[in-house]
Amino acid sequence: MLLKPKFVAVCLALTLAGQQSLFAQSSAPSSSPASTALLLFVVEIKTGSNWVTAKQPIEQQYFREHSANLKKLRDQGILVLGARYSDKGLVVLQVASAEEAHAFMKQDPSMQNQVFAYELHEFSVFYGGTLQAKRRKP
Repeated sequence: MLLKPKFVAVCLALTLAGQQSLFAQSSAPSSSPASTALLLFVVEIKTGSNWVTAKQPIEQQYFREHSANLKKLRDQGILVLGARYSDKGLVVLQVASAEEAHAFMKQDPSMQNQVFAYELHEFSVFYGGTLQAKRRKP
């Protein structure tokens, strides 16, 4: 069963209450005395023009660098949620602006080399829920 992107986004919105502290009107340090409120952006990640259909994802050029970049963003608190559905990936970034979100995605080597492509959309949580990450096998 294929899920529609809007359906997935609504489901995510409904399951994020456990992350409410991340979605509250928080602020980030800025160069001016007044701080900037952080926003959420959904990034839908798709295969790009240089994706090789005969190879598994882990075998794609720049796949490891892509994974390392997502881990770095997560460790910095910028990536607050990541998931896969269908043949796509979806991440939620918490940043000051769409331009900043684009800058983070454009620094990913897999995006620069068109192995992956992305679409960015502002994400407004109107109803929270709970979400637990699936445990990974050691």
